[in-house]
Amino acid sequence: MEFSPGLRGVVAGETSISTVGKEGTSLRYRGYDAIELTKNNTYEEVASLIIKDSLDGDEFKEAFTKFYNAAIEDEALSKYIEDLKSLHPPVGMHPMALLRTIVSGGEEMDSDTEIELVARISATVCFAIASYHNADTNILSDKYLVASSLLPNDASDEMLEALDDMLILYAEHGFNASTFATRVTASTRADLTGAIVSGIATLKGELHGGANERAVELINSFNTVDEAEKGIYSLLDEKKKIMGFGHGVYKVQDPRSPVVKNWVEQLVDNDFSKNRFEIAKKIDEIMDAEKNLFPNVDFYGGLLLAELGFEIDLFTPIFVAGRSVGWAAHYFEQREQDILIRPAAKYLSLIHISEPTRQEAISYAV
Repeated sequence: MEFSPGLRGVVAGETSISTVGKEGTSLRYRGYDAIELTKNNTYEEVASLIIKDSLDGDEFKEAFTKFYNAAIEDEALSKYIEDLKSLHPPVGMHPMALLRTIVSGGEEMDSDTEIELVARISATVCFAIASYHNADTNILSDKYLVASSLLPNDASDEMLEALDDMLILYAEHGFNASTFATRVTASTRADLTGAIVSGIATLKGELHGGANERAVELINSFNTVDEAEKGIYSLLDEKKKIMGFGHGVYKVQDPRSPVVKNWVEQLVDNDFSKNRFEIAKKIDEIMDAEKNLFPNVDFYGGLLLAELGFEIDLFTPIFVAGRSVGWAAHYFEQREQDILIRPAAKYLSLIHISEPTRQEAISYAV
């Protein structure tokens, strides 16, 4: 049996949910170009497409609104979230650990439709993220519903649309690590909540989630474009990895990156933001010239989330807010296929052969 470290290149299942990296560039959700979806549709419509193969987002919007408003009224949930934040002083529980804990305690109603099951989890995730703002987030936009649940009430329409596009681009991405973990859990006939928790726990690992955090931290470490240029060349000389560049599947470009970069360019409105954007573009230029590497969605994605006012440790939770519908769709698909995922392993240790004792021989016989 052929061995492939990390299952690279191994076809581990069948899916009709998305295709990633065809022709080295494209991303499609159930046959629709994801980039075109950002131009013509909202996240709620795309969520419905991914889960139910329909661009009618009304059921998702209705369910999300119901569950989000219920969360606002749930004083016990708010207290629980605040109590979790106070753990692990002085820095507190990491938001990803908090999401993992909050979601794991959620309920699933037998009467819920698939859309309602997903919307319940999505609303819980968004409410937990919104709790980190120092401003109210209780007014939901009819057009950009989920995006508005994550931003303060005074967010502009431009900011809501930018975050809506970000959520669409985060919504689904094939058999990546967290999605595969979700499918492995689903293959055991576990419930949706357990599978989503598997996805969150996997995304928390630094080799999967968190690249957008590292990218912004790198950009923020430089004060000027000249300083960035010297610093990046120095890091390259030291053979250090520059986060936010290249991709394991896309070979020509990450099609999501130009969309995100364009939003950053539109949103920068002060000297600090403009300077940070120029620094990012210089890093991008150097990586192209020196390494022939393109920016992936994380490089400018982190910058966009920063411009929208999110703290760095909330970047990966925003990823969860977008990806939860993709995880759920894979959960439902895997449950329908009803095949336990159980790969083989290549054994590396020695095999010790010895004569069994009389008791061992009896045990073998039994």
